[in-house]
Amino acid sequence: MKRPAIVTFIGVLTILTGIVQGAVGGMLLAVRNDQKVLTDNDVSSGEVTGLGIAFIILGVLAIALAVGLLKGSRISRNLVGLVGVLHIAGGIYVAATMDAEHRSSAIGGIGGTAVMLFFLFGADKAKAFFAKS
Repeated sequence: MKRPAIVTFIGVLTILTGIVQGAVGGMLLAVRNDQKVLTDNDVSSGEVTGLGIAFIILGVLAIALAVGLLKGSRISRNLVGLVGVLHIAGGIYVAATMDAEHRSSAIGGIGGTAVMLFFLFGADKAKAFFAKS
């Protein structure tokens, strides 16, 4: 079966997200010893290093999951679904506990993630595509 366009779209966006996460991780590693950055953000070099490494790992995982999605892997789809559910839970927490600026951003993230999950798990073409693997 031919891959549905929406799966391709979600896969490409996930790859782009992974690239951005990796780039952010690289930038954090690049400034981990910049005293002005550390002072301005009240963090240690170790914290920035850890965060940078975490972003790089998350970026690599996002790209790997995206490639799996594009190939029709049910495991990748399920892991993306799990991450989506966790993203929604985090968004609900932020919406309930933060100020209005963060709340509106969280609500937008919840909506976007819900739409993505619908297209991956609720659309008939996506179901058929992932059923073949």
